[in-house]
Amino acid sequence: MAKIEKLEFAGQTVVIDPENLKFDEMTLTRYIQKESGFYDNFGAYLALAEKHLQQKETIFEKVYYERFVEAKESGGSDKLAEAKAKSDPTVVAFREEVTDAKYVVNRLKQHLRAWDKNHDNAQSLGHMIRKEMDKLHSDVMMRTYNIDRSEILGLDRAVSRTVGEWPKEPDRDD
Repeated sequence: MAKIEKLEFAGQTVVIDPENLKFDEMTLTRYIQKESGFYDNFGAYLALAEKHLQQKETIFEKVYYERFVEAKESGGSDKLAEAKAKSDPTVVAFREEVTDAKYVVNRLKQHLRAWDKNHDNAQSLGHMIRKEMDKLHSDVMMRTYNIDRSEILGLDRAVSRTVGEWPKEPDRDD
C-alpha cells in the first residue's frame, strides 16, 4: 500500500498520494484528464518550495557569517572562528531548516518525475489498447463476413453476399 506523505513549508501543506498515480484500462481516460492538473499543482508547489529553500539558505548564511565575524573579532583564528560559527546553536538550527527545505524540494522533484514516467506509461497503455481494438475489429470483420485475408476481393464478395445484387432497371425508351 502506498504511503501518503504531507510536506509542510512556508505555511503550505502539500499532500503526496501515490494512489493518484494509479490507472488501468478502465480508468485511463479519467487519469489522462486529471494528470495535467496534478502536474501543474505540484509544479507550483515546487517553485514555492525552491523559493522557500533559497530564503532559508540566505538566512543561514547571514547568521553563519555574523557568528564567524563575532568569533574572528574576539581574536580567534579563521579555523576557530569557523568552528565557533558552525557550532552556534542558532546556526545549527538554521542549517537543519535548510536541510528540511532541501528535502521538500527534492521530494517534489521526484514526485514530478513519477508523474512524467506515469504519463509515458499511460500513453503506452492507450496505444496498446488502440492496437488491440484495431486488431479485434479487423478479426471480427474477417470472421463475420468470411473475408479472405489474402486479398481485397474477399471484401467485395462479402459485400455482394450481404447487400445482394442491385436490381437492374429496365431499359427505358424516353
